[in-house]
Amino acid sequence: MFQNAKRIIGDTITWYYFASPKNVAFHDLTKSKAVPQIAKHVLGLSRKFIPVRHHSVSADEMNPALENYERDCHLKVYFAGSPLDHKPPPLYVKSTWRPPYESIPLEIQNRLSRFFQKINKMFTRRKGTSNLLPFQAKLIQWLKRHKKWMIANTDKNLGPCAIEIAQYLKDAHIHLDNRDIYEIISEAEAQTAIKKIEDEISCWISTARRNHVLDDHEYAYLRHHTRVNSKDPYSYFYLMYKVHKKRRSNGETPTRPVCSDVASVTNPIGKWVDIMLQPIAQSMETYFKDSFSFKEIVDNLVLPPGSRLFTADAVSMYTNINTDAAMAVISAFIVDQQDNFPHYHAATLIKALEIVMRNNIVKFNDKYARQISGTAMGKPPAPCWANIFEGLHEKDFLPKWRPFLPSYKRFIDDVHAVWLPPAGMTHEEREASWIDFKAEVNSNHGLEWEFSERSLSVTFLDLTIEIKSSGKLKTTLYEKPMALYLFIPPHSAHPPGVLMSHINGNILRIFRLNSDEREMTDDVLTFFRRFIQRGHSSEMLKPIFDKAIANARKFMATSQQKRNEIKARQMENACRRLYLHVEFHPQNPTSSEIQQAFHECMLQPPRKERLNEIEVFGEKVPIDSMIIAYHRAKNLGDIFSYRDISRKTRPPTNAQH
Repeated sequence: MFQNAKRIIGDTITWYYFASPKNVAFHDLTKSKAVPQIAKHVLGLSRKFIPVRHHSVSADEMNPALENYERDCHLKVYFAGSPLDHKPPPLYVKSTWRPPYESIPLEIQNRLSRFFQKINKMFTRRKGTSNLLPFQAKLIQWLKRHKKWMIANTDKNLGPCAIEIAQYLKDAHIHLDNRDIYEIISEAEAQTAIKKIEDEISCWISTARRNHVLDDHEYAYLRHHTRVNSKDPYSYFYLMYKVHKKRRSNGETPTRPVCSDVASVTNPIGKWVDIMLQPIAQSMETYFKDSFSFKEIVDNLVLPPGSRLFTADAVSMYTNINTDAAMAVISAFIVDQQDNFPHYHAATLIKALEIVMRNNIVKFNDKYARQISGTAMGKPPAPCWANIFEGLHEKDFLPKWRPFLPSYKRFIDDVHAVWLPPAGMTHEEREASWIDFKAEVNSNHGLEWEFSERSLSVTFLDLTIEIKSSGKLKTTLYEKPMALYLFIPPHSAHPPGVLMSHINGNILRIFRLNSDEREMTDDVLTFFRRFIQRGHSSEMLKPIFDKAIANARKFMATSQQKRNEIKARQMENACRRLYLHVEFHPQNPTSSEIQQAFHECMLQPPRKERLNEIEVFGEKVPIDSMIIAYHRAKNLGDIFSYRDISRKTRPPTNAQH
């Protein structure tokens, strides 16, 4: 028995004893909580956890990265002295052109050759040391292949959930079987529709080009990516479970329908439309960019006594926007405002908007559906479309209600506002005005808004906002009760720097969104303790947190003008670097070893001129350093996710009807 115990202890990975996460959990949405609790030892690692690949990156696998590295180096040398292009156009096809080899000095080529030789020696294929216990590795495969359950996403990023496949299919068809929004079509009808859409897009591109609406980059991008996307032209429908919402009367969890549109045939033209609509959407009176800009808005408010806060939330905004009504009002505004927005051609933009918003063909499992009403789900311009549609309605009703509304701001389908009726009104008049105001907001072609009570404190986005006795607004971070806080554990095979970026980013968020120092301190301590619960040691975390806090304080003390100057310098410096793209693996050469090879072979070889001092065509080579641009291997989210649900073993969809 002692020998067996000794063997088991010896074979167990070290992290299990010293860095094992203490809080491991998932949302079991199966009807009888049928998923064994042992599953939390995999799902509780988080969807972002990266298992170590069986083998490290080999020299052969590095070849594509080295080819790109060489091309990048040659381009910088060839165009030495030319203005550094650190702001490419929004839409472009990445060029494969490279300078002739004979135009690159022999010294540069020799340095590259020595560097590549060294890299090839360093990147030998090694067996990976697993960061999973044997039972966890088996459990991953068991969960992935299970014929009754699947692992799905939760809305608001609240952690992984398990659901019966049959229930997932049923939940999807609750949306797809809504005949007011979707029309189920056959595969042949879907293919015919796609062919018609492709022809329409091709015709639009040709006409827009002839009318000099598209520049060279846009034209090439639209032609190239429309052709590439035609190989798999559909949007893919999937669900996220709203575990933070009240369950339905039958005990089932409500869902948010989502369409993955990144590879659809209308995605390229959709991106162009989005770029055209962005300035219009941002011109809407109630628009703000994000929580940080909203915080700046509320910081400047001082409210009179009697003011009350309220929020409003649009009911299924995207699907409940009437397509015909939206096309009519948005098109009219585009035509009317062309002189104020000279970046677009009205007729061309309206036609593209029609193509995108009226041609959403989605695939789910073995079913195809045409969206016949509402905002085209998943399309790039969907947020702008919704913003403009409601923004134009606000232009109609807000002037009348400004005496009642010291502030009214909206983030797509979420409104935050202040209610303060004019002095002299009776209680009955104030309440009648409140009812009339809500009715007017809800008079936009069937789009419905649900209003909170008027109070001294509300929750909006990721903030709790409270009116203080001084009339100033106090903000604190709001945390959703169902969040599991499954931070990346220390033994995940993440690239170096990810942990520091996570900590730096969230601490800066804490400092920027909290009004009071006490809340900042409390939130930082809570953040720290949650990392401890995920297996990280306080000795390792403390210096990272200390530096992150110092950086956050420095950022807060820096003016916006200075921040912009720093950002511009960073972009300039980024253009003077080479980037070596490597998939991270713990058994790869370390970043310091790769940087040393770069320094010895490229940047400053012994008794040689420094790389950025070499003159080419009378100009010095604009290369000061190298960044190792790590990308990650597959994480658990990738392993369990199904963009196309038909890849998962399941009963036929027809069985659900």
